[in-house]
Amino acid sequence: MSNVQTAQGVNPQVMTELRLLLIEPDDAAATALVALLEGATAKQIQTTVAKTLIQALACLHDQSVDAIIAELHLPDSTPEASLKQLVASAPHTPVVVLVNGDDDAFALELLKLGAQDSLVRGRADGALALKTLRYAIERKESDQHLTYLSHYDRLTGLANRELFRDRLHQAMTRAERSGQVIALLFLDLDRFKAVNDTLGHLAGDELLIEVAGRLKKSVRRSDTIARLGGDEFTVILEGLEDPLDAEVVCTKILKSLSEPVLIRNQEIYVTTSIGVTFFPADDVDINGLLRNADAAMYRAKEEGRNRYNLFTADINARAVNRMAIESALRHALERQEFHLCYQPKVCVQTGLVLGAEALIRWDNPQRGLVSPVEFIPVAEDTGLIVQIGEWVLRRACADMRKWHAAGFEHVSVAVNLSARQFRHGELVSAVAKILADTGISPRQLELEITESLLMDDTEASQLALRALKALGTSIYLDDFGTGYSSLAYLKKFPLDGLKIDRSFINDLPGDTDGEAITSAILALSKALRLGVVAEGVETRDQLNFLRDAGCQVVQGYLFSRPLVFSDFLGWLQRTGPR
Repeated sequence: MSNVQTAQGVNPQVMTELRLLLIEPDDAAATALVALLEGATAKQIQTTVAKTLIQALACLHDQSVDAIIAELHLPDSTPEASLKQLVASAPHTPVVVLVNGDDDAFALELLKLGAQDSLVRGRADGALALKTLRYAIERKESDQHLTYLSHYDRLTGLANRELFRDRLHQAMTRAERSGQVIALLFLDLDRFKAVNDTLGHLAGDELLIEVAGRLKKSVRRSDTIARLGGDEFTVILEGLEDPLDAEVVCTKILKSLSEPVLIRNQEIYVTTSIGVTFFPADDVDINGLLRNADAAMYRAKEEGRNRYNLFTADINARAVNRMAIESALRHALERQEFHLCYQPKVCVQTGLVLGAEALIRWDNPQRGLVSPVEFIPVAEDTGLIVQIGEWVLRRACADMRKWHAAGFEHVSVAVNLSARQFRHGELVSAVAKILADTGISPRQLELEITESLLMDDTEASQLALRALKALGTSIYLDDFGTGYSSLAYLKKFPLDGLKIDRSFINDLPGDTDGEAITSAILALSKALRLGVVAEGVETRDQLNFLRDAGCQVVQGYLFSRPLVFSDFLGWLQRTGPR
């Protein structure tokens, strides 16, 4: 099939040994080219000569070579077909083609088909031939590196978004032929942002690398793992006989990630939420499958995180509704579809109206009045909450100035802040500017935050809250006792007061647990010199219990439902002392 000729010598700056496949049907031409290489250097070249494409392909199957020099006019194939088969058989090996001096167009076409360079017969000496080979090898390595960078995530080495989509398309094609099932898993790490903000981005990168390693150990080598960006990962599970197999993998992943990660001598606990969808049962389109898996993942987060959820028709309906809300929400501000309602906060002892909580409402022309429970989470996820939150702050302060002008200077306003507003980084300056623009005293603005914000973003939250406190505003912890309550929060953060969630008030008096929790919160607040507001007060018996337990301020339907500004002002004029 082939004969091996060893030529002494290669430029030591190029390589110590070159394994070369020479494809040349003419014995004399092959001998002449080997002689050129022999005389060009003192190092060793190991040359294998093949006369046909079949011989060349057999050689590539049996051994690896560093480069190929090829005469493509072969007795058993056309030039174009020969080159394509050589590139397919040895995709990582550079090919230098031999051409005639008047074949410039032919040489260019071969370069487009995958050759790295060309040598003109009769015009190449040994030094030029070796230089051409060296450049061809370097160019191939460079091309392969660029190809790697364009298909793999630089941080984790996993497939990137482009390669993931290509792999999923190929998997879907194979599944159509075999009749088997594909599972697509969409993973999003839980509270990854807190790691970045607390320990820094380098620590976050270390965590992502560790997560990638654990994912690799949780699936088969034949499965594809990709990092789409940030802390989002996907897994393609092929050849499933039973959809339950995907659930087994999800359980394995959750268990693997639940083990602590040691970063900077600190144990980090990371969990993930996983959404699962199946091809072809749930969708036959790549984008559709991604939407399904993403929707199922969001449902897993809503249900408590650190779990997986399979895509269902119900999740699909929720996802479609969520997309419609997001689309409409993006135009709601510019179309002036938002308005504020105000619910009074009343002093238990005197009956004096001390303030009001500003509550956003969205009246969409197509959907009608949209519940905040529906649109606030969407605004949070998309980042629209930053603009919406700033609008609420500005409108609430402007409205407060109006009721001050009407004679109710003692009535303050309370505004809810979201975690996303804190992360945006410009919250403090935005609050300061709004206070300056509206002429409102900072002491008459109360800012309400949630426990989840404190837990997710400890260091950043401390800095922002202290800056807000320095402006002169009051900080209240909303829905106290319903989340991850920690007495450490009350010591660590510059809080002025707590709001007792309505869930503890609903069954008062008479509910032993509710009475005990409410009394404990009130006693704790008094000891720490914190103000207290009880939400959801609807009956006189609830009010009497809270008064006897030492509660200072209440709000609820017993006094008023949330009212639009004009109705709230009228309510103040009818019932509120000046």
